[in-house]
Amino acid sequence: MSILFALIATFGHAFDSFFARRGLVETPAPMAAAFITLTINFLFFAILSFLFLPRHLLRLDLVYVFIIAGLMAPGFARVCSYKGLETLGMSIASPITNSDCLFTVTLAVIFLGEPLTLPLAVGIAGVVTGVILLSYETGKGKKGSITREFKRRYLFYPFGAALLYASSVFLRKVGLGMTGSPLLGATFTSGTSWFVVALVMMGSGQMKGVFHIRRGLVYFLIAGIVGCITWLALFQALHLGRVSVVTPIAGSYCLVTLLLSMIFLRGVERITGKIIASTLMIVGGVIIISLAR
Repeated sequence: MSILFALIATFGHAFDSFFARRGLVETPAPMAAAFITLTINFLFFAILSFLFLPRHLLRLDLVYVFIIAGLMAPGFARVCSYKGLETLGMSIASPITNSDCLFTVTLAVIFLGEPLTLPLAVGIAGVVTGVILLSYETGKGKKGSITREFKRRYLFYPFGAALLYASSVFLRKVGLGMTGSPLLGATFTSGTSWFVVALVMMGSGQMKGVFHIRRGLVYFLIAGIVGCITWLALFQALHLGRVSVVTPIAGSYCLVTLLLSMIFLRGVERITGKIIASTLMIVGGVIIISLAR
């Protein structure tokens, strides 16, 4: 059953990125997009929690891990992810964000003393090679196209998202082990992220811009609705199954985003043989790393 939920999360992540990308083409406002989608997520889970969540679970010693996870992702991670979609496009940003498992393994090897086995080394090599190829592809966009010219500094956004997602997923698993409630985890993680993004937007004076979004609003709303389904599926998959099984399945969504880009975003996305090969290498490396842990 965990595999089924992980597959749902895979397609959910892909369509979330797709609709967010469509919205960002119409209205290039990643902070506003993150706020809109997170608002939908938080309201959805808050209503579900009010109806179905046992009140005895609402204790700080049970939810603090989810609060910390929410500070990392989807809050700041989604902002970085959407900014990467805006500046680099879905075909390049999604595979790099998809390399979050590389950060998880690296942290484990450095700080937890876990052994660096041959399968892990092969997987890391695949991810690193794929990311280098994608980095090489940036800066080659044609001027005058719908997608702005690529700059290598834009790589900070998907890399930052990957690091934040990796740390957050680890904490979510810890929290689920303490509470056994995917709904509790989804509610407090999304709620914390919404609060952080709202504070940042109010502090920077960007909140007014949310109420003036018109052209891309429908796409952002759809992305938020899809995100609700994705979150439920991912938390349920993490609760029922092992991270080493769930992660490679849920993390293969960049293959779906690549396919969506090739079919629906030909006028926006730049798809080359190197981008396709890089995506396959990253996904293959993620699978090897996850199964080798």
